[in-house]
Amino acid sequence: MKYALPAFLPDQLPRGDVLTRAENVYPARNGYRAAQGFISVSDALPAAFKGGSSFIASNGTASLLVGTSNGLVKLSGGSWVDLLVALSIGGRWRFAQFGDFAVCANGVTTYQVDLVGSTASQITGAPSLVDVDVVGDHVVGTQPNGNILRVRWSAFNDHTGWAVGTNQSGEWTGLEGGEVMGVVGGEYGVILQRERLVRMSRTGDADAPFQFDPFGHNFGCASKASIARAGSSVFYLSDRGFMACENGQAPRPIGDQKFDKSFRDSLGEDDFERLWSVIDPKNTRVMWGIPGQIGTVWVYDWSLDQASTLSLPFDGLFAGFENSTDLDSLAAIYPDLDAMPISLDDPRWSGGAPRFYVVQNGQIGVLVGANMVARITTGEFPPNGVRTTRMRAVWPDTDAITGVTCQVTQAQRRGDRGQDRAASNMQASGRIPIQANGKYLTFDWTIDNPDWTYIDGFEIEQSAGGLRKQ
Repeated sequence: MKYALPAFLPDQLPRGDVLTRAENVYPARNGYRAAQGFISVSDALPAAFKGGSSFIASNGTASLLVGTSNGLVKLSGGSWVDLLVALSIGGRWRFAQFGDFAVCANGVTTYQVDLVGSTASQITGAPSLVDVDVVGDHVVGTQPNGNILRVRWSAFNDHTGWAVGTNQSGEWTGLEGGEVMGVVGGEYGVILQRERLVRMSRTGDADAPFQFDPFGHNFGCASKASIARAGSSVFYLSDRGFMACENGQAPRPIGDQKFDKSFRDSLGEDDFERLWSVIDPKNTRVMWGIPGQIGTVWVYDWSLDQASTLSLPFDGLFAGFENSTDLDSLAAIYPDLDAMPISLDDPRWSGGAPRFYVVQNGQIGVLVGANMVARITTGEFPPNGVRTTRMRAVWPDTDAITGVTCQVTQAQRRGDRGQDRAASNMQASGRIPIQANGKYLTFDWTIDNPDWTYIDGFEIEQSAGGLRKQ
């Protein structure tokens, strides 16, 4: 009897057609793929991580910037170069690229980084901003100078001009809808308020360059830290659960009756701003992470409409690009550049490949190491309906040939606590001998193998028994 692994749906009843655990795996079209572990690409940060991003300048140079609790640093050859120091930042750093400059907001002072010259400076006259993005030819920021109901935008094609009424710079105040939680940009903007969303569209009128159209009432944003954008889609956490807003249309729930409740049970509402949200730039995945010594990352693949989780220690998450490598950094790796086996013109030195970054113990890294230990648990599965199942073995359908174990819990009624049958290892034949005798069986799989890639189900070696008497 073949049992295909179903979707991870921890909010539903623990029946056989759901998984109650899908840990350290990614959902795939017909099963689950392995999730790799952390590999550091940097020294430890000089202070607590508060946000990061990457940018590519017009000359092709890629820069990775990180904001900390006391400054702004740039990654160079695995080490950190100070751009701003002696600051005191309690909130998050958020970034937006405008030409060859990165605009850096932190709720206190707004800065710019010259991506070609690698220098940072305060933007004179700019308000303090909590979030920042680019809509059309304007930089747009939220909560200017502490006004939680307001959005302000820069002058036309000028990220340094912030005088309201000058060169199309202006501001908008949401008298309804509550606190402005964030803004995402593009050809149009989406302003996320506490109780609704607002579409920010360009008008072509120099005196009033934007119009504001509220939508998504009662589906507002409950966490500034939960907002993530992928193209024209915005993902965020609302009071009703996780939402996706696509092409500026009404938001739709993506976690309802799937994983919303389980997520909320793992994080109180007072901790919503502890979240880190990120789009995996190489896959159709959005992730929400709860940091900690053993943190949890909730993964949602929007092309599959399926989820999973990752368990690993981390301080934060962000998306970016591989950094460019300069001659000084290359000289540290290859002291004799003339004997270097790779050409100086090789594109790998220019950086720019998209990456999903994890911050662990102050170090920036990527998940490209050995596979993390995977755990997959099924719901209660009655292989023979009302009849008892006498199981002798299971045969997992996976390319892992070592490190695969299975524990089975047997029960006669769904309400019974159940009896665990000791975990058993896979034999050279692929068979896992394990005996169980019950109407309802739960399978708990562990895969501890450094290079396995997939699992899509298992077969049960069994026979049907009789009806157990009361």
